[in-house]
Amino acid sequence: MKGRDKKPQRTMKPVFLVFCEGETEENYIDFVRREYHSPIKIVSKTEGNRISQSLITQRQNELKNSKNDIIKTFLMYDLDVKPINEKLKSCDAKWLCSNPCVELWFLLHSKNQTAEISTNNCVVELKKSSSCWLQYRKSTLTESQKETLRQNKDIAISRAKRLLEYSNPSSTVYRLLEEICK
Repeated sequence: MKGRDKKPQRTMKPVFLVFCEGETEENYIDFVRREYHSPIKIVSKTEGNRISQSLITQRQNELKNSKNDIIKTFLMYDLDVKPINEKLKSCDAKWLCSNPCVELWFLLHSKNQTAEISTNNCVVELKKSSSCWLQYRKSTLTESQKETLRQNKDIAISRAKRLLEYSNPSSTVYRLLEEICK
């Protein structure tokens, strides 16, 4: 007697849930979502300082369609605000954190930054690093800035990996890009 043929189990595509500190981070995540043209769904939520484990759980439950859904959760925050750092520690998610700010991640696409730097000086250095960043404004990325991010992604990842995680300067934003490429 022949055994019944089992249907192959359908592989679920992961949903990437990215909690963002602000609009600059959300704008970058939107750029990444469009850049990778992948079937992976990236959902970004700007939650600012409201981040908590209960909020994460609530948002994860909102995204689930079935028990087999895979939701990979990330927190994209700057580490220059100590009270937020304490909140992040209590959350079960992967960190995509930059110290002092997300502009450091952008800067690493144009320049190797290894010395400690303040948020204000990071923005100043970013604007000096390449002509495309001269007119940089928070919450927006121009086409030439996106092109720099696109072309220099591997250089930025290499530079970020050489920095000591979570210290100043550092960025772990590259973790999202590596997850998407898996």
